Amino acid sequence: MSWAWVAFLGSASLIVVAGTALSRAADVIAEKSRLGGLWVGSILLAGATSLPEAVTSLSAGVMGLPDIAVGNVFGSIVFNLFILALADLFEGRGSILRKVSAGHILSAALGMILAAIAALAILLRMPASIGWIGWDTVLIVTVYVFGVRLMTRYSHREPEEQAQVAIDPAPPWIEKRRRRNEREPGMSLGRASVVFAAAGAVVTVAGVVLSRAADALAETTGLGATFIGSSLVAAATSLPEVVATMSAAMAGSLELAVGNIFGSNIFNVVILLLADVVYRPGPILSVVEQSHATVALFGIVMSGIALIGLFYRSQRSFGRLGPDSVALVIAYWASMYLLYVSR
Repeated sequence: MSWAWVAFLGSASLIVVAGTALSRAADVIAEKSRLGGLWVGSILLAGATSLPEAVTSLSAGVMGLPDIAVGNVFGSIVFNLFILALADLFEGRGSILRKVSAGHILSAALGMILAAIAALAILLRMPASIGWIGWDTVLIVTVYVFGVRLMTRYSHREPEEQAQVAIDPAPPWIEKRRRRNEREPGMSLGRASVVFAAAGAVVTVAGVVLSRAADALAETTGLGATFIGSSLVAAATSLPEVVATMSAAMAGSLELAVGNIFGSNIFNVVILLLADVVYRPGPILSVVEQSHATVALFGIVMSGIALIGLFYRSQRSFGRLGPDSVALVIAYWASMYLLYVSR
Protein backbone atom coordinates (compact mmCIF):
# COMPACT_ATOMS: atom_id res chain seq x y z
CA MET A 1 0.00 0.00 0.00
CA SER A 2 1.43 3.39 -1.03
CA TRP A 3 1.96 6.31 1.37
CA ALA A 4 -0.95 8.12 -0.30
CA TRP A 5 -3.43 5.38 0.63
CA VAL A 6 -2.09 5.19 4.20
CA ALA A 7 -2.36 8.98 4.57
CA PHE A 8 -5.82 9.01 2.98
CA LEU A 9 -7.29 6.30 5.21
CA GLY A 10 -5.56 7.54 8.37
CA SER A 11 -6.66 11.15 7.95
CA ALA A 12 -10.19 10.06 7.00
CA SER A 13 -10.43 8.08 10.27
CA LEU A 14 -9.28 11.13 12.26
CA ILE A 15 -11.88 13.29 10.54
CA VAL A 16 -14.67 10.84 11.43
CA VAL A 17 -13.73 10.97 15.14
CA ALA A 18 -13.03 14.72 15.29
CA GLY A 19 -16.00 15.61 13.08
CA THR A 20 -18.37 13.76 15.40
CA ALA A 21 -16.94 15.63 18.41
CA LEU A 22 -17.20 18.89 16.48
CA SER A 23 -20.89 18.32 15.78
CA ARG A 24 -21.69 17.42 19.40
CA ALA A 25 -19.82 20.44 20.74
CA ALA A 26 -21.59 22.71 18.25
CA ASP A 27 -24.95 21.34 19.40
CA VAL A 28 -24.10 22.25 23.02
CA ILE A 29 -22.92 25.73 21.98
CA ALA A 30 -26.13 26.28 20.00
CA GLU A 31 -28.28 25.31 22.98
CA LYS A 32 -26.40 26.88 25.89
CA SER A 33 -25.34 30.11 24.17
CA ARG A 34 -28.88 30.56 22.82
CA LEU A 35 -27.47 31.37 19.41
CA GLY A 36 -29.56 28.57 17.93
CA GLY A 37 -28.82 25.76 15.51
CA LEU A 38 -29.41 27.94 12.45
CA TRP A 39 -26.68 30.49 13.29
CA VAL A 40 -24.19 28.03 14.82
CA GLY A 41 -24.62 25.57 11.94
CA SER A 42 -24.49 28.20 9.17
CA ILE A 43 -21.53 30.19 10.50
CA LEU A 44 -19.59 28.54 13.34
CA LEU A 45 -19.76 24.85 12.37
CA ALA A 46 -19.68 25.65 8.65
CA GLY A 47 -16.53 27.73 9.06
CA ALA A 48 -14.78 24.95 10.99
CA THR A 49 -15.69 22.17 8.56
CA SER A 50 -14.72 24.33 5.56
CA LEU A 51 -11.15 24.96 6.76
CA PRO A 52 -9.70 22.02 4.75
CA GLU A 53 -11.18 23.53 1.56
CA ALA A 54 -9.63 26.88 2.46
CA VAL A 55 -6.16 25.44 3.05
CA THR A 56 -6.34 23.26 -0.08
CA SER A 57 -7.37 26.14 -2.34
CA LEU A 58 -4.75 28.41 -0.75
CA SER A 59 -2.05 25.79 -1.35
CA ALA A 60 -3.17 25.32 -4.96
CA GLY A 61 -3.10 29.09 -5.49
CA VAL A 62 0.43 29.38 -4.08
CA MET A 63 1.60 26.53 -6.32
CA GLY A 64 0.10 28.20 -9.40
CA LEU A 65 -2.72 25.66 -9.87
CA PRO A 66 -5.78 27.90 -10.32
CA ASP A 67 -8.02 25.16 -11.74
CA ILE A 68 -7.47 22.95 -8.68
CA ALA A 69 -8.09 25.92 -6.36
CA VAL A 70 -11.34 26.97 -8.03
CA GLY A 71 -12.51 23.44 -8.85
CA ASN A 72 -12.19 22.48 -5.18
CA VAL A 73 -14.51 25.35 -4.23
CA PHE A 74 -17.30 24.67 -6.72
CA GLY A 75 -16.98 20.90 -6.46
CA SER A 76 -17.38 21.16 -2.70
CA ILE A 77 -20.56 23.19 -3.16
CA VAL A 78 -22.33 20.58 -5.28
CA PHE A 79 -20.97 17.74 -3.12
CA ASN A 80 -22.25 19.43 0.05
CA LEU A 81 -25.75 19.56 -1.41
CA PHE A 82 -25.40 15.88 -2.26
CA ILE A 83 -24.57 15.36 1.45
CA LEU A 84 -27.92 16.98 2.27
CA ALA A 85 -29.64 14.18 0.35
CA LEU A 86 -27.57 11.57 2.23
CA ALA A 87 -28.59 13.13 5.55
CA ASP A 88 -32.21 12.91 4.40
CA LEU A 89 -31.72 9.20 3.67
CA PHE A 90 -30.51 8.43 7.19
CA GLU A 91 -32.71 10.92 9.04
CA GLY A 92 -36.05 9.27 8.27
CA ARG A 93 -38.95 9.23 5.81
CA GLY A 94 -39.83 12.42 3.97
CA SER A 95 -37.80 15.50 3.21
CA ILE A 96 -35.41 16.78 5.85
CA LEU A 97 -36.12 20.32 4.60
CA ARG A 98 -39.72 20.25 5.86
CA LYS A 99 -38.44 19.57 9.37
CA VAL A 100 -36.34 22.74 9.74
CA SER A 101 -37.11 26.44 10.10
CA ALA A 102 -37.57 28.90 7.25
CA GLY A 103 -34.47 30.82 8.32
CA HIS A 104 -32.35 28.52 6.14
CA ILE A 105 -33.90 30.22 3.11
CA LEU A 106 -31.60 33.18 3.82
CA SER A 107 -28.40 31.13 3.77
CA ALA A 108 -29.48 29.10 0.72
CA ALA A 109 -30.31 32.29 -1.21
CA LEU A 110 -27.03 33.95 -0.18
CA GLY A 111 -25.10 30.92 -1.44
CA MET A 112 -26.89 31.17 -4.79
CA ILE A 113 -26.05 34.87 -5.14
CA LEU A 114 -22.36 34.35 -4.33
CA ALA A 115 -22.06 31.40 -6.74
CA ALA A 116 -23.80 33.43 -9.46
CA ILE A 117 -21.30 36.29 -9.06
CA ALA A 118 -18.41 33.83 -9.34
CA ALA A 119 -19.90 32.08 -12.39
CA LEU A 120 -20.44 35.41 -14.17
CA ALA A 121 -16.86 36.43 -13.40
CA ILE A 122 -15.55 33.21 -14.97
CA LEU A 123 -17.72 33.57 -18.08
CA LEU A 124 -17.04 37.30 -18.59
CA ARG A 125 -13.33 37.03 -17.67
CA MET A 126 -13.37 40.49 -16.11
CA PRO A 127 -9.84 41.96 -16.11
CA ALA A 128 -10.57 44.70 -13.53
CA SER A 129 -8.41 44.26 -10.45
CA ILE A 130 -6.86 45.87 -7.39
CA GLY A 131 -3.22 45.03 -8.00
CA TRP A 132 -3.41 41.35 -8.91
CA ILE A 133 -6.66 40.71 -6.96
CA GLY A 134 -9.88 40.69 -8.97
CA TRP A 135 -12.76 43.01 -8.20
CA ASP A 136 -15.04 39.97 -8.53
CA THR A 137 -13.64 38.20 -5.45
CA VAL A 138 -13.70 41.46 -3.47
CA LEU A 139 -17.38 41.83 -4.41
CA ILE A 140 -18.04 38.26 -3.28
CA VAL A 141 -16.62 38.95 0.19
CA THR A 142 -18.53 42.24 0.45
CA VAL A 143 -21.82 40.47 -0.30
CA TYR A 144 -20.84 37.71 2.14
CA VAL A 145 -20.28 40.17 5.00
CA PHE A 146 -23.64 41.83 4.31
CA GLY A 147 -25.37 38.43 4.13
CA VAL A 148 -23.87 37.18 7.41
CA ARG A 149 -24.94 40.41 9.11
CA LEU A 150 -28.46 39.83 7.80
CA MET A 151 -28.46 36.23 9.04
CA THR A 152 -27.19 37.32 12.47
CA ARG A 153 -29.91 39.94 12.81
CA TYR A 154 -32.51 37.38 11.79
CA SER A 155 -31.27 34.85 14.36
CA HIS A 156 -31.64 37.45 17.13
CA ARG A 157 -35.27 38.15 16.31
CA GLU A 158 -37.94 36.92 18.65
CA PRO A 159 -39.54 33.66 17.41
CA GLU A 160 -42.84 35.40 16.64
CA GLU A 161 -41.00 37.90 14.39
CA GLN A 162 -39.38 35.19 12.28
CA ALA A 163 -40.97 33.62 9.22
CA GLN A 164 -43.47 31.07 10.44
CA VAL A 165 -43.84 27.73 8.68
CA ALA A 166 -45.26 24.39 9.68
CA ILE A 167 -42.37 22.18 10.77
CA ASP A 168 -42.95 18.44 10.67
CA PRO A 169 -42.04 16.56 13.84
CA ALA A 170 -38.91 14.45 13.77
CA PRO A 171 -39.30 10.64 13.60
CA PRO A 172 -39.94 8.88 16.95
CA TRP A 173 -36.43 7.39 17.12
CA ILE A 174 -34.91 10.86 16.84
CA GLU A 175 -37.22 12.24 19.54
CA LYS A 176 -36.23 9.31 21.76
CA ARG A 177 -32.54 10.10 21.19
CA ARG A 178 -33.14 13.78 21.96
CA ARG A 179 -34.83 12.94 25.26
CA ARG A 180 -32.00 10.56 26.16
CA ASN A 181 -29.42 13.26 25.42
CA GLU A 182 -31.34 15.74 27.56
CA ARG A 183 -31.28 13.33 30.52
CA GLU A 184 -27.54 12.75 30.21
CA PRO A 185 -25.24 15.25 31.95
CA GLY A 186 -23.96 17.45 29.17
CA MET A 187 -20.88 19.58 28.59
CA SER A 188 -20.69 23.10 29.91
CA LEU A 189 -20.50 25.93 27.40
CA GLY A 190 -16.83 26.50 28.24
CA ARG A 191 -15.89 22.86 27.79
CA ALA A 192 -17.89 22.64 24.57
CA SER A 193 -15.99 25.65 23.23
CA VAL A 194 -12.64 24.00 24.03
CA VAL A 195 -13.73 20.70 22.45
CA PHE A 196 -14.99 22.58 19.39
CA ALA A 197 -11.67 24.41 18.96
CA ALA A 198 -9.58 21.25 19.46
CA ALA A 199 -11.74 19.14 17.14
CA GLY A 200 -11.69 21.93 14.56
CA ALA A 201 -7.88 21.96 14.62
CA VAL A 202 -7.73 18.18 14.15
CA VAL A 203 -10.25 18.35 11.29
CA THR A 204 -8.22 21.09 9.59
CA VAL A 205 -4.88 19.25 9.75
CA ALA A 206 -6.39 15.89 8.82
CA GLY A 207 -8.39 17.51 6.02
CA VAL A 208 -5.26 19.01 4.50
CA VAL A 209 -3.44 15.65 4.63
CA LEU A 210 -6.51 13.97 3.15
CA SER A 211 -6.72 16.40 0.24
CA ARG A 212 -2.98 16.09 -0.50
CA ALA A 213 -3.27 12.30 -0.49
CA ALA A 214 -6.33 12.47 -2.76
CA ASP A 215 -4.43 14.75 -5.13
CA ALA A 216 -1.51 12.29 -5.22
CA LEU A 217 -3.86 9.40 -5.94
CA ALA A 218 -5.60 11.44 -8.65
CA GLU A 219 -2.37 12.13 -10.51
CA THR A 220 -2.17 8.46 -11.47
CA THR A 221 -5.55 8.61 -13.27
CA GLY A 222 -4.57 11.04 -16.04
CA LEU A 223 -7.81 13.00 -15.65
CA GLY A 224 -7.86 16.79 -16.04
CA ALA A 225 -7.20 19.25 -13.21
CA THR A 226 -10.72 20.70 -13.46
CA PHE A 227 -12.40 17.30 -13.12
CA ILE A 228 -10.08 16.15 -10.33
CA GLY A 229 -10.47 19.41 -8.42
CA SER A 230 -14.26 19.35 -8.72
CA SER A 231 -14.70 15.66 -7.90
CA LEU A 232 -12.07 13.74 -5.95
CA VAL A 233 -10.32 16.65 -4.18
CA ALA A 234 -13.66 18.35 -3.46
CA ALA A 235 -15.14 15.14 -2.04
CA ALA A 236 -12.05 14.58 0.11
CA THR A 237 -12.04 18.09 1.58
CA SER A 238 -15.81 17.81 2.20
CA LEU A 239 -15.46 14.76 4.46
CA PRO A 240 -15.67 16.98 7.60
CA GLU A 241 -19.04 18.26 6.33
CA VAL A 242 -20.17 14.68 5.74
CA VAL A 243 -19.29 13.59 9.28
CA ALA A 244 -20.57 16.73 11.04
CA THR A 245 -23.82 16.83 9.06
CA MET A 246 -24.57 13.12 9.43
CA SER A 247 -23.72 13.20 13.16
CA ALA A 248 -26.01 16.18 13.70
CA ALA A 249 -28.84 14.61 11.69
CA MET A 250 -28.57 11.26 13.48
CA ALA A 251 -28.60 13.09 16.84
CA GLY A 252 -31.77 14.92 15.87
CA SER A 253 -30.09 18.33 15.50
CA LEU A 254 -31.60 18.95 12.07
CA GLU A 255 -31.21 22.75 12.24
CA LEU A 256 -27.48 22.25 12.81
CA ALA A 257 -27.18 19.68 10.01
CA VAL A 258 -28.94 21.77 7.36
CA GLY A 259 -27.29 24.98 8.54
CA ASN A 260 -23.85 23.38 8.18
CA ILE A 261 -24.50 22.54 4.52
CA PHE A 262 -25.76 25.96 3.44
CA GLY A 263 -23.22 27.77 5.61
CA SER A 264 -20.33 25.73 4.23
CA ASN A 265 -21.39 26.61 0.69
CA ILE A 266 -21.39 30.31 1.56
CA PHE A 267 -17.96 30.07 3.17
CA ASN A 268 -16.57 28.05 0.25
CA VAL A 269 -17.26 30.85 -2.25
CA VAL A 270 -15.46 33.32 0.03
CA ILE A 271 -12.39 31.07 -0.18
CA LEU A 272 -12.01 32.34 -3.75
CA LEU A 273 -10.71 35.67 -2.40
CA LEU A 274 -8.05 33.88 -0.34
CA ALA A 275 -6.96 31.89 -3.40
CA ASP A 276 -6.98 35.10 -5.45
CA VAL A 277 -4.71 36.85 -2.95
CA VAL A 278 -2.01 34.16 -3.09
CA TYR A 279 -2.27 33.61 -6.87
CA ARG A 280 0.05 36.36 -8.10
CA PRO A 281 -0.24 36.17 -11.94
CA GLY A 282 -3.61 38.01 -11.85
CA PRO A 283 -7.34 37.67 -11.00
CA ILE A 284 -7.81 33.95 -10.52
CA LEU A 285 -11.35 33.78 -11.94
CA SER A 286 -10.19 35.32 -15.22
CA VAL A 287 -7.67 32.56 -15.99
CA VAL A 288 -9.43 29.32 -15.03
CA GLU A 289 -11.23 27.05 -17.48
CA GLN A 290 -14.79 28.12 -18.23
CA SER A 291 -16.04 24.63 -17.38
CA HIS A 292 -15.88 25.73 -13.73
CA ALA A 293 -18.87 27.95 -14.49
CA THR A 294 -20.81 24.80 -15.38
CA VAL A 295 -20.19 23.36 -11.91
CA ALA A 296 -21.04 26.72 -10.31
CA LEU A 297 -24.32 26.82 -12.25
CA PHE A 298 -25.14 23.29 -11.10
CA GLY A 299 -24.49 24.51 -7.57
CA ILE A 300 -26.99 27.31 -8.14
CA VAL A 301 -29.54 24.87 -9.59
CA MET A 302 -29.10 22.48 -6.65
CA SER A 303 -29.39 25.36 -4.17
CA GLY A 304 -32.57 26.38 -5.99
CA ILE A 305 -33.94 22.85 -5.58
CA ALA A 306 -33.22 23.03 -1.85
CA LEU A 307 -34.81 26.48 -1.70
CA ILE A 308 -37.99 25.10 -3.29
CA GLY A 309 -37.92 22.29 -0.72
CA LEU A 310 -37.73 24.83 2.11
CA PHE A 311 -40.64 26.80 0.63
CA TYR A 312 -42.93 24.04 -0.62
CA ARG A 313 -42.36 21.42 2.11
CA SER A 314 -43.69 18.49 0.11
CA GLN A 315 -45.40 15.68 1.99
CA ARG A 316 -44.44 13.14 -0.68
CA SER A 317 -41.72 10.58 -0.14
CA PHE A 318 -39.76 8.20 -2.35
CA GLY A 319 -38.62 5.53 0.06
CA ARG A 320 -36.80 7.51 2.73
CA LEU A 321 -36.11 10.50 0.48
CA GLY A 322 -38.15 13.61 -0.19
CA PRO A 323 -38.59 14.68 -3.85
CA ASP A 324 -36.10 17.53 -3.36
CA SER A 325 -33.42 15.07 -2.19
CA VAL A 326 -34.04 12.84 -5.22
CA ALA A 327 -33.60 15.87 -7.48
CA LEU A 328 -30.37 16.81 -5.67
CA VAL A 329 -28.89 13.34 -6.24
CA ILE A 330 -29.77 13.43 -9.96
CA ALA A 331 -28.35 16.96 -10.37
CA TYR A 332 -25.09 16.05 -8.61
CA TRP A 333 -24.34 13.04 -10.79
CA ALA A 334 -25.40 14.98 -13.90
CA SER A 335 -22.88 17.71 -13.04
CA MET A 336 -20.07 15.19 -12.56
CA TYR A 337 -20.94 13.43 -15.84
CA LEU A 338 -20.97 16.67 -17.83
CA LEU A 339 -17.70 17.74 -16.26
CA TYR A 340 -16.14 14.37 -17.10
CA VAL A 341 -17.17 14.37 -20.78
CA SER A 342 -16.09 18.00 -21.24
CA ARG A 343 -12.68 17.64 -19.53
